[in-house]
Amino acid sequence: MKELRILIDSPEAWTPYFPSDNVVLIKDYLMTREEKSYYLINLSENISYLGQGYYASLLAEANGDRVIPSVNTLNNLQHLDDLSFSLFNIRLSNACLETLDRIAVDNEAQIKIYFGQSEQQSFNKLARKIFDIYDIPILKLVFEKRLDIWQIKGLQVVPIKALNDVEETFFAQTLSEFSTKVWRKPRLRKQYRYEMAILVDPKEVLPPSNNKAIKKFIHAGRELGVDIDLITKQDYARLPEYDGLFIRTTTAINHYSYAFAKKAEENNLVVMDSTQTIMRCTNKVYLHNLMEKNKILMPESYFVFRDQEPLNSDELIEKLGLPMVLKIPDGSFSQGVKKVNDRKELNQLLDKMLAQSSIIIAQKYHYTDYDWRIGILNNKPLYACKYYMAPNHWQIVNHNKKYITAGPAEAFGIHQVPKDVIKIAIKACRLIGTDLYGADIKVIDNKPCIIEINDNPSLDHPWEDAYLDDELYSRIILEFVNRMEYKRVHYGD
Repeated sequence: MKELRILIDSPEAWTPYFPSDNVVLIKDYLMTREEKSYYLINLSENISYLGQGYYASLLAEANGDRVIPSVNTLNNLQHLDDLSFSLFNIRLSNACLETLDRIAVDNEAQIKIYFGQSEQQSFNKLARKIFDIYDIPILKLVFEKRLDIWQIKGLQVVPIKALNDVEETFFAQTLSEFSTKVWRKPRLRKQYRYEMAILVDPKEVLPPSNNKAIKKFIHAGRELGVDIDLITKQDYARLPEYDGLFIRTTTAINHYSYAFAKKAEENNLVVMDSTQTIMRCTNKVYLHNLMEKNKILMPESYFVFRDQEPLNSDELIEKLGLPMVLKIPDGSFSQGVKKVNDRKELNQLLDKMLAQSSIIIAQKYHYTDYDWRIGILNNKPLYACKYYMAPNHWQIVNHNKKYITAGPAEAFGIHQVPKDVIKIAIKACRLIGTDLYGADIKVIDNKPCIIEINDNPSLDHPWEDAYLDDELYSRIILEFVNRMEYKRVHYGD
C-alpha cells in the first residue's frame, strides 16, 4: 500500500496539529516529481477551478497518486449550487430533527462533516453518505427551517483554519482514524502486482465465508501477487484504491453490497458479484422465468399474485399437492422459503407473504436427503458438495426462532459427480454470466432439477474446500488475477 501525504497551503495551517512528518506544502508537491506514488489528503483552501489546490488534485491523478478530494469532486463543486439535494434521498431521523432544534439559531442550523463523521452522532449516517458523494475532508451542511420543516439550504467546503479549538480536536481525531484505517501503510515489504478488497460483514450471522476461509483467500492472494484487504460497508469511499472487489456478504438489490458492486464497476474494478449477477440471482421470479424459457428442468412451480382475487388455494393444492413450498422472491440462506402442510396454513402464509411481495412462488414439494451444490466459475465446474438436510428439518438450514442449525456437507471431486448434474449446473449458470455461482440441484425421479442459483455461494473451511483444500481459494483468486491482467492490457479498448 502507498504512504500518506497531507497537502497544505502554508506551514501556519498545520500549527495546531502534530506530527508533521507526512505534511507537504502544495507548492512543493507541484514542483517535485517522484517515482513512487502516494495517498494524498488535499487540505488546500484554494480548490476552485485552476486554483493551486485544484492543480494538486489534478496532477495527483496524472501522477498515479490517489487523492481526496478527487478532481471529479472538485469539478462537481463548481456546480454545487445547481445540484438538487434530493440526490441524497434524505429522510432525517427523529434524532436528527431533535439535534437541529437544539442547536438552531434563528431557524438555521449547521452540521460539520469531518471525513464522513459528525460531532453530532445522530448525523453520522447522513455524513457518511455525503462523504461518499463528495470526498471533501471538511464539509458544512446548512439547514433552514421553513414552515416547521427542516430543509438543506446549502453544502459548503470548510477550510481547516476556520475551525475552533473543539473542532480542531475532532478534526485531528477523524483524520487520524481515516488515515490509519483507510490509508494504512503496507504490512509487508513484498511488492504486489494488484490490490484487491474483500467485502465482509463482521456481524453477519451466516456469512458466505467464515473467518478461516477468508484467511485462506488472503494467503492465496499473496502467493499470486495480490494484496488483499478486508473492507466493510463503512469503506465505500475506498473502492477506487483497488483493482478488484470480492463480495463475501449476503447480497440483495436493496442491500449495500449492490451499491459496492455498482461503484466497483464504475471504477473499472474486477468485481464478483457483478450487479448483473446480483440482479439475476437474488430474485427467484427472474430465475424461474429464465430457467423455464431455456427449458432447464425445475420443480413444478406457479406464481401467486397479490392482486389475484379471489385467491384460489384449492387450485394450487390440486396442481401441486400438499405439502407445498412457498417462496419470497428475494430470500437467501433458506430464509423466505416455507413449507405448508394444509389448506389453513397455506392461506395464512400466503396472506403474510403477499403483504411483503406482490408475487410469491408456489412450488411442488420434493423431499431428498441432500441437495447437490456445484460451484461454477467462469462457466467451468470448480467444486462439488452434497448438502444434507438440517436435523429434524426439511431444509439444509433451519432458521429456528432461538437458533440456527445446518446439516453437514460432504465435498467431492468434479469427476465423482454424475455427469448430468454437472451438465445442468453449467447450462443454468451460463445463462447468468461468468462470475462465481453455486447451483443447487435436487435429483427427482432420477433427473437433476435446478432449485436455485446462488450468486455468492458458501465457501467455508473445512466444508466446501474439503476436497480441493487450498487449491479452491487459489483458483478463485487466479480468476481475479486473469481478469485484472486483461483489464490492464486492454484498458481503453
